[in-house]
Amino acid sequence: MAHTNLSHRRMHNILLISRLLNQREGASPFTLVLDTLEQPAKPLIKEYIRRANLSKSHIVFLGFETPHAPAGIDTFIACWNKAPQQIAQAVSSTLANLNKRCLLLVDSLMSISKSSMESKSGLNLAAFLSSLMQAPRQSPQTSISTVAVYHTDIPLHSSATPYSPDPPSLLSYLATTIITVHSLPILLAEKQAHERSLVGPSFGLAEEKEGLVIGLKSSPRFTKAEERGIVLEVEHRRKSGRGVLERYFLPDRHPTKVQNATPSVFKETASLLDDHPLFRPTVEEQKTTDQDLAGVTFELGLTDRQRLERDGVVLPYFDAQRVDGGGEGGRILYDMGAEDDFDEEEDEI
Repeated sequence: MAHTNLSHRRMHNILLISRLLNQREGASPFTLVLDTLEQPAKPLIKEYIRRANLSKSHIVFLGFETPHAPAGIDTFIACWNKAPQQIAQAVSSTLANLNKRCLLLVDSLMSISKSSMESKSGLNLAAFLSSLMQAPRQSPQTSISTVAVYHTDIPLHSSATPYSPDPPSLLSYLATTIITVHSLPILLAEKQAHERSLVGPSFGLAEEKEGLVIGLKSSPRFTKAEERGIVLEVEHRRKSGRGVLERYFLPDRHPTKVQNATPSVFKETASLLDDHPLFRPTVEEQKTTDQDLAGVTFELGLTDRQRLERDGVVLPYFDAQRVDGGGEGGRILYDMGAEDDFDEEEDEI
């Protein structure tokens, strides 16, 4: 049974990361990428560009920190010398006569977030991002997917208004998908320390050493093939409100073509982190899990029919929100049965 659940989880989540990275069918209108100095988001941005070129999507790159257009970009907009209104107008004019899928990449949201916290600027961060993601009137059929990067290790001053949320909280609330980029060597070092019951090591700014910004890393020439890549911690929020949290491994190599397939078909390179050779559970851990589940007398998994029936159930707190019936705006409904004991004195109290 554990093997069946793992196979279902692997198939479902691999399809999910493929949809998110390929931006198929508007899988995520706004994707927030969180990175640090230890692990920048550049490898992930390159993967987005590569897949968008394969699907022939139009790529618009907003450069706040990038001086030149990266390879594979269709439209590059330099934003370091423009006001937010000028940036929005430049994006709108670029997408005016575009009737195809568009991928909007923002290399950094730090300057916009800093301006939104200044009372004199009058910039609304949520309104600015909404203006970028809206399709122009000339081409309403244009599908726009936005991927923006936010540096979590750069501090910002407190907000001018104490009742307004800070930019990280606001961006996390607006995002339909949050991808946190991790360094594989750091996770390996933490895993080895955890297996030995030791305190996990610190790297970079977390070491709190004077003059140390980035931790010492080994050269890619001296690392193994399975250690070249990044780890993606993905939190995807569906329209139904349910969330999916999974960790993936994205290797730093070009994909291989699928055998006996068309030239445009490529094998998915992203995989679950649990399937990585260095993170795969050992035989002893698998035996322990199987032994724990052996004494269970009930089925933990759900069939397809049971899953459909569960999704169709209307929970009480959803029914209570209906004003035109059902719970009548939150009023508690109770039908007394024959076995209930009615106490008049208690009812008067």
